[in-house]
Amino acid sequence: MSAIPEIPAEPVHPESWPAHPPKKMLMHPLIVTVGSMLAFFAVVLVVVFLPISTFEPSPSTNWRALTEAEMAGRNIFLENGCIYCHSGFTRPQDVLASQYYVYARASEPGDYVGEGSSPNLFGTIRTGPDLSQSGGFHPDDWHYAHYFNARYTTPFSVMPSFRFLTKDQLLSLVTFTQARGDKLADLRAQHQNNLKALEFASGNVAASRESGDRSDGYPAASAVKNLMLIGRSYWFADNPLPVTAENLLRGRQVFEERCIGCHGSQGNGNGPAAFYLNPSPAAFDVADDQAHGSDTSPGAYYWRILRGVPGTGMENFGTRLSVDDIWKVVLFLKTIPNGGLTADLPTPDLYIPWEGYPGIFKWANCFYPEEQQYKINRFYNNAPSGVGDVPGIVGIDEVNPVYAVVLWEVNKNARPCGSKGYEQVALQDILAETHKRSDGYARQDEDQIPFIPTAMIDLSQMPPQWLNQVWDKPNPYIEPAAGNR
Repeated sequence: MSAIPEIPAEPVHPESWPAHPPKKMLMHPLIVTVGSMLAFFAVVLVVVFLPISTFEPSPSTNWRALTEAEMAGRNIFLENGCIYCHSGFTRPQDVLASQYYVYARASEPGDYVGEGSSPNLFGTIRTGPDLSQSGGFHPDDWHYAHYFNARYTTPFSVMPSFRFLTKDQLLSLVTFTQARGDKLADLRAQHQNNLKALEFASGNVAASRESGDRSDGYPAASAVKNLMLIGRSYWFADNPLPVTAENLLRGRQVFEERCIGCHGSQGNGNGPAAFYLNPSPAAFDVADDQAHGSDTSPGAYYWRILRGVPGTGMENFGTRLSVDDIWKVVLFLKTIPNGGLTADLPTPDLYIPWEGYPGIFKWANCFYPEEQQYKINRFYNNAPSGVGDVPGIVGIDEVNPVYAVVLWEVNKNARPCGSKGYEQVALQDILAETHKRSDGYARQDEDQIPFIPTAMIDLSQMPPQWLNQVWDKPNPYIEPAAGNR
């Protein structure tokens, strides 16, 4: 077979045309290097230097300068890398999402006008909660437990322990933490301290110390304080969920996930955080208290979990638990005295219904008739905008009904509608008497310790003095044979 003849290719161009010039590399290393540096410094100029040189907003109405002690705590915050997990400004979408806490307000440019307030020093990562508004949502002793080991107070936390800090460093760090949120943080922190002091003082009212809760047919002074923090319609409310094994099991699961750090694996108030908290966490292992306590009805428990109890380590869980789960936890709490935490499965036969006692209903109708709650609610409707969901806060310089009632108790050494000579003294009578004063007594933003008789309160139990009671001491709930450090 003969070969196929080769067909000559057509020339690309006539031979008379000159050859193409050799190709040259336009982006050689020098050009790339210079261009990259120009681009980098242009970004730095626009993102860093221009904002620093032109950012001069007016201070927000909430802003205040950091004190020297708070600046020292800020330096500890930065030195220990807290900015790697916690942001220093709350975005509008954070407020709407209610992540971690009930964020009180979104940050404003005017919040960052002073020394040590620049948001660039706080990072933007949200591995942990934003801290720009965190001040005053917990009392100082909660922070002591949290910094010793965050899982004592927040079992899901990935935050490392800060036990290596000295006592002075810890106090400075807590001082700085409580300052986040400026003037509103100061208001919340003062509220925490006031209620802590009033809690201690109410426990020393003679009627409470000698008779205790309900033993003479009336609530103790400390129980009256708790009830004043709870919405009146919840005082004697029943649980809307049925007592079923499924609901009790879910309640136990949430309790073990969220609550044992403070209340203990046995529900007796002896969790690892309890050593640092004053007053101690509530115990749920006494059957009589679960059935007849003045402030242990399902509705009262629900309110405490939903909104927290200022002055104590009990924090607000309303943004982390559903309403359904909170009511299930309340169901489960009523099984603890009968072995709900130790049984393979909590069953309805372990449940203890709350019955109260005849005196509590009679007392409530005398002291605070339910139909009057709309009159008291108006006090709380005047709370400052952006203060957040902290029970018991009213408007600045206004009479706080909780303060007024407990101060009346500790100064009279008696209980309204429950002590001889004061059988018919109702809440409205106490408030009317309180409004006549103009010296800061029972006023929201004033320190209430000066109005408490010295015999009624031991200031060594208050922060920061309280830290001396637990610093370098063995924690009996986790380390009976060794110190904490």
